[in-house]
Amino acid sequence: MRVRGRGSEPLCPFCGELFKMPKEIRTNLGNVFSGGKCSCGAAYVYDRTGRSLGEAYVDGLVYACNEDWEKAWTLIPDEDYNIVPMCYDEISHAILDNARQGGRVRENLLFIRLRNKDLNVLKGEIDKQT
Repeated sequence: MRVRGRGSEPLCPFCGELFKMPKEIRTNLGNVFSGGKCSCGAAYVYDRTGRSLGEAYVDGLVYACNEDWEKAWTLIPDEDYNIVPMCYDEISHAILDNARQGGRVRENLLFIRLRNKDLNVLKGEIDKQT
């Protein structure tokens, strides 16, 4: 059971800055997901159910690559980018230490940040998308 209102500030795991509440994002191909971008360039995606993290992972990785699908599919986890799963409560806009549903922890927020600055072309694009 989820405990609402008990959590910590919504801080980016990469830079420690507060991140904005996830908002609806519509991609050029018509995909719709909830997420955003931190000022450090990290992309984040939110899966309300915690059951579609595979889809959220793909959406987040492509979003981190500014919708360049070809680039996203060539990247190698832990080499070209880092991903951090978290438990997030949208009502209180807080990170939860432990969000249990049915006896298991369910992460529902993924942060993705490209490692190589040559790959990370986000800094100049963040203002255009937020």
